This record gives sequence, structure tokens and C-alpha cells, in this order.
Amino acid sequence: MRNYTFRPLTEADLPLMRRWLDTAHVKVWWRDAERQIALMEKDMNAANINMQVVSLINHPFAYVHDHDARAFDLPQYADLPYGARVMATFVGDSDFMGQGHSVGYIEAHTRNLRAKYPMVAVGPGTTDTRAIGLYRQAGFMNRRLATTREGRLVQVMTHL
Repeated sequence: MRNYTFRPLTEADLPLMRRWLDTAHVKVWWRDAERQIALMEKDMNAANINMQVVSLINHPFAYVHDHDARAFDLPQYADLPYGARVMATFVGDSDFMGQGHSVGYIEAHTRNLRAKYPMVAVGPGTTDTRAIGLYRQAGFMNRRLATTREGRLVQVMTHL
């Protein structure tokens, strides 16, 4: 098991986030970098969302956030039990892709969340077979297909 570290996202990280959000492999699923940066700035100090930079040996390579399933009135998570957390993430540094790091840090972050919360959920797009596969490897199971407010179909997966 690798020693991944998680630290809160700060304003100093926003240029790095912008670079990552502008990479082709992130843009596929995290469209509109400017909107994402604006949301990060807005929510950075909010109590209801936990935004973190993931590092390995002091090298930042990924972003992860989690929040209460009911915090943003997202219909795809409406059936989750109270106290459930929803997680979303991306690997920003492409040098860290294809080496097992995604599953490794997702497992580590999920383990941290499960120590405090009854359930962790994710909602990758149904066509994002790579993310669905990674979440399965990290112990998530399909729960149901659901539609987002924007009309996108997602595969809601949970880790019990």
C-alpha cells in the first residue's frame, strides 16, 4: 500500500487545478474549467464540502472532494441514507495514470470516509467505463442508474 497524503485545497492550488482541468484526459469528464475553478473558489472554505489535493511523496497528482449526499439536492443521491458521503475525483498529472494510483488513493480516501460515515457513493457517467472499473476495483458496487439535474445518466455506486 502506498502512502498517499491528502491535504485541503487552498487558493495557492488553483493555478495547478486550472492546468489539470485544461488537460485532455480531465476535460473529457470535467468540462468547463472556468466553471469548475469558480465552484472550487466558492466552496473552498464551505463546511459542507471537503476538497483535497492528493500527493505521493510530496508530489501532487490528483484532486478529490466529498460532501454530504444531501448537501446540494442532487437527485441521483436522493435515496442514500442520511450521513452518506458523495465523492468525485480526477487524476491531474497524467504521469500517474495507468499505474494503480487511482485505485490506491480512492481506496485510501474511502477508508478514511468510512471511518466516519455509513456509506460512500460515486456517480460516474454511464459511458465512463474506465472510472466505473476503477471504482469497482476500489470496492464500490453498482447501486442504480440515475439521471442528474442536467439530464445526464450516471451509474450510482456505493461502498458499504
